[in-house]
Amino acid sequence: MITKKHPLFIFLITTVIALIILGVYIHKHTTLLNSNVNLIQITLKNQVNKKVIPLVYIVKGNDEAIDFKKPYLFQKIIDSTYLAVLDTSSKVRKIRLYFNNPTEDLYLYDIVIKTKNEIKSVKLNDINLVGSLSLKKTDDKYSINANGKHSFIELPKTFIYTSDFKNIYQLVFPTLILLVLMVLVIKALKPIDIGPFTITSLTLSFLILSVFLPAPIYNIALILIAVLHLRNISWLAIKAQKINLIILGFFMLYMINNIFSDEGFKEISTIDRFLPFLVLAAVLPSIADRKYLSLFPISAFVLGFGFLLTSVFEVYIYQNFEFLSFDYFSKYLHPVYFSYLLFFSICFIDHNYKGKSKYFLEFVLLVFLIFSGSKMVFLLSLIVVFINLLKNKKTALLILPLVIIVILFSPLKSRFDEILKKEDFAILNENPIENSNDARVNGLTLRLLLWRESIATMSGLDYVFGKGVTKETNKILENRLVNLGLVNHKSFNPHNQYVDTFWRTGIIGLILLILIPVYSLVIGIKRKDKLIIQFSLFMFVVMFSESIFGRVNGVYFFATVILILMNSNKVNENSHIRN
Repeated sequence: MITKKHPLFIFLITTVIALIILGVYIHKHTTLLNSNVNLIQITLKNQVNKKVIPLVYIVKGNDEAIDFKKPYLFQKIIDSTYLAVLDTSSKVRKIRLYFNNPTEDLYLYDIVIKTKNEIKSVKLNDINLVGSLSLKKTDDKYSINANGKHSFIELPKTFIYTSDFKNIYQLVFPTLILLVLMVLVIKALKPIDIGPFTITSLTLSFLILSVFLPAPIYNIALILIAVLHLRNISWLAIKAQKINLIILGFFMLYMINNIFSDEGFKEISTIDRFLPFLVLAAVLPSIADRKYLSLFPISAFVLGFGFLLTSVFEVYIYQNFEFLSFDYFSKYLHPVYFSYLLFFSICFIDHNYKGKSKYFLEFVLLVFLIFSGSKMVFLLSLIVVFINLLKNKKTALLILPLVIIVILFSPLKSRFDEILKKEDFAILNENPIENSNDARVNGLTLRLLLWRESIATMSGLDYVFGKGVTKETNKILENRLVNLGLVNHKSFNPHNQYVDTFWRTGIIGLILLILIPVYSLVIGIKRKDKLIIQFSLFMFVVMFSESIFGRVNGVYFFATVILILMNSNKVNENSHIRN
């Protein structure tokens, strides 16, 4: 049990932790300069054709995105050294080098950034590589091999300047408000009991708290829970709940499909991503305890405040509120997957809390959800709150400020506006699409195109056994998207778990997939278990708009939650309540 502490003590501890998080983030992601970047210098392999030299694009001033309208060209100065002069009328924030012409053995050995009085050498091993680029190490020196079209490198850090910190109060004031909000949340979340501290409590807690942390933390958690609970695995516990067998069958189908593919065990990326299904469905039935699910809201608040704190800093630097939205808000974590965590946390709090604490915590989570920008999850969360409104009119006090935030927060408004433009659907009839950056390719139309192109690759026995689960199947869709003109979206999955599973494993896999939420829903109704009902319906719905198992976070999250819910009884209704 977390003991009670004085609010001032909590505020001081929270402030120290927040400053450490912000300091680490600034150190890792930014470079502080005294004057604007005006030159970028690269060293290439000798005798390079001018056509294969990369183009330079920048993020400048208060913009959040790359300015593709103005490329900067490199000019040869001596031997294999090239220099590009940048526009200094606005502050240079980020730099990308684009390689648009394929060639063999184009090696980039050095990148140097210059200002009026500073020279910064960029570490090649820290650079983000996208496309057909590879990093090569020779004699303690790195080089980048650029041998493919539509590839780019992005310098790892954002440039900030001493002049950005003139009106520091604009950063200090919202940070103080944020710290006070953190303290209030901590006070509301105090009575959390996950004891006694045993191997089970520690490994389960670590697993849940690691699900949305960066790799390889969640992999370490999975290994620990598998190794330390190997003796706890019980066939009786597994077969006691059919959901365990369904999930194991789902994994086995993917593994068999992989084994009998042309690649066999040479390419097992999908099986590697799906491994949590096997481990968790074997281990959790014997050790599942629903009280540990209370750690998901803890994770949601910690991540949410961490994202918000760093986003407030970026809003201050850029003077642009776009940095409170979607990818800019959730940083390393895909915002849609973060929204899944937020939804479950809202449901958990709605089920286990009462009084002012409940409405306050739900309000904070819904604000995080607005910043995450997931339209469907936001609407589903509002439905949960609205149902509560039917029982308690005080919930209206929660909805009113949310409506105001949604109206004022333009990034979320624009995401809803894009699905209401009927004229955008005309792009579905174009083949090829002339401009891959066409504004009509939005969240909805892109999904419709991805679903259509995925199903179009199937024929004959594919409808029974699927096209396969390896990367070769991905390449089939990739080629169709490139031919269609969606070059910028060629690496996308179908963005629909039903379509994705049917495409890869056929009707057999689709049936097993549908059984996971449907069977859970049936059991939830029989038990009158509100949390299972809500989560099963949520899982069933979101699979229409996202390939939820396309990222390992989704596999860990949905497998962990559904297996713990189905293999444990309801927590005592008063165990986590604050009046």
